[in-house]
Amino acid sequence: MKKVYFLASIVAFLFVSIGAQAQTNVDDVLKFKNDQYDFGKISFGKPVSYVIEVTNVGKDTVTLLNARPGCGCTTPNFKPNQKMGPGQKAQVQITFNGSAMGVFSRFTDIEFTGGLRKQTKFSGEGVAITETTPANSLPTPVKQ
Repeated sequence: MKKVYFLASIVAFLFVSIGAQAQTNVDDVLKFKNDQYDFGKISFGKPVSYVIEVTNVGKDTVTLLNARPGCGCTTPNFKPNQKMGPGQKAQVQITFNGSAMGVFSRFTDIEFTGGLRKQTKFSGEGVAITETTPANSLPTPVKQ
């Protein structure tokens, strides 16, 4: 009986090891531009956007399936089910509604066929919009 458990353990270990080796790393197949984007300072409440560019550097066709934002303040715009052959590119536009005051970071998961997924990040700092009037347009004080 002990031999059966021992043999079953070895077989299970081999399946797990083979499965781990069969997994493909997304960075071996796809190259990302702007996957870690910094807006710098943005006006609080004013939407801002940037584009993530994805290039297929692998040997097989990959399909862009989905882009899942981490919160409701972020909206991805992309062509669903877009196929990318070797050397071809796709774009995902990310729009942030500007709802953060102070330092912020947000994430979006981009999903592809073959179980490939890339977590992207953008960050920045929301600052208050101030209406300032130029000094030369202020009314001249009246002497009494």
